[in-house]
Amino acid sequence: MAIVTIVGSSGTAIHVTVTGGKAQDLAEVYARQMSDAYARDDLTTVLLSPGVPTEHDAHGQIYGGFVTTGGSYSPTGTYDFLGAGAVNTASDPNVTLNERVTIDGSNVTPTGILSVLGGSTAGLTYEAGAGNGSFLAVSGDNFFNGGTRSASWTILTAEGNDTILATNGINTIDAGAGNNVITLQQGTNTVTSEGQDTITGAEGGSNTITLVAGKSVVSLGSGSLVNDNATIGSLITVGDNSTVQAGQGSTVIFSGANGTLSGAQNDTVSALGNLSVLYGSNQTISVSGSLQFIAGTGDTRISAAQSTLWGANDLSATVTAGSSALWTGNQLGSSSNELIDASSSQGTFDAWTGAGNQTVIGGQAADHFVFGTEYGGNTDASNATVTGGSGAANTFGVLAGHTAGDITITDFAAASGNKFFMYNYKPEDAEAAVKSLLATATVQGGNTAIMLDNNMKVTFMGVTDLNASNIIIS
Repeated sequence: MAIVTIVGSSGTAIHVTVTGGKAQDLAEVYARQMSDAYARDDLTTVLLSPGVPTEHDAHGQIYGGFVTTGGSYSPTGTYDFLGAGAVNTASDPNVTLNERVTIDGSNVTPTGILSVLGGSTAGLTYEAGAGNGSFLAVSGDNFFNGGTRSASWTILTAEGNDTILATNGINTIDAGAGNNVITLQQGTNTVTSEGQDTITGAEGGSNTITLVAGKSVVSLGSGSLVNDNATIGSLITVGDNSTVQAGQGSTVIFSGANGTLSGAQNDTVSALGNLSVLYGSNQTISVSGSLQFIAGTGDTRISAAQSTLWGANDLSATVTAGSSALWTGNQLGSSSNELIDASSSQGTFDAWTGAGNQTVIGGQAADHFVFGTEYGGNTDASNATVTGGSGAANTFGVLAGHTAGDITITDFAAASGNKFFMYNYKPEDAEAAVKSLLATATVQGGNTAIMLDNNMKVTFMGVTDLNASNIIIS
């Protein structure tokens, strides 16, 4: 705890009690501004009396009101500065104000931006007026009441448990450490949360929230942006067309038709509509609508009615598809090691392997597997172990122009009607092309291997009777 002295005219001054380094820095900025005005002989200050309206005309000077005792104050007229602190005395330079102060600023009309400084250890309650201002509460538990005002405010608090009701104007809010309650209305709000805060935003407002400390509860309307920079998780609920960035261990709920999550780690995510998930790792994702999952990594669990998954290195994903899922092995142009397990899916599953080593497990519907796809100009070999599943018949194969690779199909004989295809080859004689392919077959250890063009080997485990009825070349 520190003491900052704010000078006034005619020898008056107040001590404000400061908790926290950032609050001290800002209080010292206030002090310098007042000191500079005093040095220019542009400053007039008065001591306000509790319960008595104080009206005046500033006559072109900077006019400040000092509060030095607890109670309720109702200044009226043109003020540029209102400050609450202990009266400076020569006998006790470290004296503090330890009583609650309430200031009704609804009748204050600043010439520019009103500065309000709360330095009582018991806190300050301030009711905003029609003018723009800055509110700096450097001590105690404080309450800023924006009411129904449309003015714009910069609101900063220290380490107390503060309550902030933002105005309907443009607000910049930095709530310091503590358990703060921040309510956002119809304005445009930029909030930095440094405590374990409860932040609520009304529908119709425009809100950008940055979480620093974590363990906060955030509930916002449509079009919100949350930068979750904390290393400890929070509970975050956002409305339609909102974005949540980063995060570690948070629970994120998208309650609208569309949303975006980017760069999260270890988050548990649910969406009532459609969701785009960009990058991130080790996530648990449940989506009622359509999911776009792009370049996520790590141990990931995905459940969605429909999903499109762009893989990345070291993704190990369990995919539950309600109606359909599409996975592409690697669209970033690097060689990926991935595990995709869709065995719990009731819907169809399409899988396209790319460069690298991939293990793919299909679901219970009719699934489609395409091997050796070239992404981002990467022609490295596609090495994949694929299990189609024992439900409906599946299709496995390549498109013309595929890369090299070593493909193993573990259960080609598990479902009646499984087919191996080679599309876009357009042979003059399809039967002859199939016979030529079967001529490359070798049977060893109860398995059959065939060699495709472009140096790709395909092994059918448990199959010794591969024949023309199993193969389509078109």
